[in-house]
Amino acid sequence: MKLFLAGVLLLAPAAWCQNRFEKFDHDLKQAADELRISDLRATVVESGHVVWRRGAKEAEHASLVWSTQELFGERVLWSYEPSVLMVKIPGKKLGLTISANSKSLTEVARLEDGNLARSTIALAFFRDVAGLGDSERDELIDQAFTALYRGENEKSAALAHQALDKFPELESTPDVTLLYLFAQLDFRETEASATAVIQAHPALPTAWFYYGQYLENSKRYREAAACFEKITMHQPPWHHWTVAAARKELTYLKTY
Repeated sequence: MKLFLAGVLLLAPAAWCQNRFEKFDHDLKQAADELRISDLRATVVESGHVVWRRGAKEAEHASLVWSTQELFGERVLWSYEPSVLMVKIPGKKLGLTISANSKSLTEVARLEDGNLARSTIALAFFRDVAGLGDSERDELIDQAFTALYRGENEKSAALAHQALDKFPELESTPDVTLLYLFAQLDFRETEASATAVIQAHPALPTAWFYYGQYLENSKRYREAAACFEKITMHQPPWHHWTVAAARKELTYLKTY
């Protein structure tokens, strides 16, 4: 009996390890289909050793900047290039490298706005491999981002409304990615989202730009111009893509 129990205990971790990668591989395939990626490769490293790989061996990538973010109670390090995403969970001694033949890997999640939780692939890694929990809230929002990227605005709006109905706190969460989503969908929640984001991050040019776009689409041209001027007239000057974009919008607004 003791030998039987010992055998079960030895087999259980191995079975869980196999199952977590089977689930992760399934979720990666699904994500690749949704993101319209035909070649998605992945490598998982645990305690310094490659423990799982999907596709050919990863090439070396020179990552210049690492971001730090607190997610699911863990400190997460991450970096990206247009078609590459790298994630490290130091507390779990886990790392992930994902590469694709499409920029949608990082563009759909708008990683430039600094929230790794907007990546469906990162969420799958946290859930399936790291065992960090299942976030229905983030999954709904991420699906809304994917639908928006694919031009399926009605589906995106339905998913975003579903998330807001279940998690009303999203409206006042200081997350610039949510502000972008609500503004693009022309949601009334954009006002509360913009207030929360700008109060928390007054020197964030994307916050002013996304809110300005919403105001412009709502034909509130004077308020929109004030948002864009916050970007173009900031001192010291911002060196950011929003500066040129805001100048273009101001030129357009002068016609009204």
